[in-house]
Amino acid sequence: MTQNHKILVVDDEADWLGTCRHELEKAGYAVVTAGGGEAAIETLKQGGFDLVLLDITMPGVDGYKVMEYINDNNIRIAMVVHSTTTDFDHVTRAFHLGAFDYVKKPVDFDNLRHVLNNALRKQELEKSLYSLRKQLERSERLHRFMIESSPDIIFIVDRKGNFAFVNDRAQDLLNYKKDELIGAHYSTIVDPEFIDRASHCFNERRSGPRATRDA
Repeated sequence: MTQNHKILVVDDEADWLGTCRHELEKAGYAVVTAGGGEAAIETLKQGGFDLVLLDITMPGVDGYKVMEYINDNNIRIAMVVHSTTTDFDHVTRAFHLGAFDYVKKPVDFDNLRHVLNNALRKQELEKSLYSLRKQLERSERLHRFMIESSPDIIFIVDRKGNFAFVNDRAQDLLNYKKDELIGAHYSTIVDPEFIDRASHCFNERRSGPRATRDA
């Protein structure tokens, strides 16, 4: 899980930063450090991080402000908080801002590695789901474009015979606007002389793979 994962560690204590970097690099992570919240925000602008491990009680720009920056800029990164402060309000605020976990200092590095692995695993799953959702959205947009661009009338009627969908071609060929047809019965566009034949067509049911389906 550690291979190729890039972590930003943020703390105002230089000695702890050095120790943390050594332990995490030993575990196989690529580690970048920032000595405070302001430096963290500037470093995050470079992009490419999978996770940020940050203290929340730093002077000036604290960890909460860094988390708010991450959220406000829609940066897709896992967040783990470490702090000597574990009172209810601090912990609650950190989780409200999207922290995956809250680790108490002094840190047990075996436990920290376990937390980071779990956070990264969750982050990878969320990235996969996000990518899949984007692919589905693109597919849906393409499908809709093809339907709307078709030279033929494409429509869907519900079980009662009312139009649930018609494409733009309906206006060109039938001289009806789409919003005039949605919800209207199909008989609206059928000459009374042919209503029986139209009824047969709309109510016909095929079997097998060519079977028509209700909306």
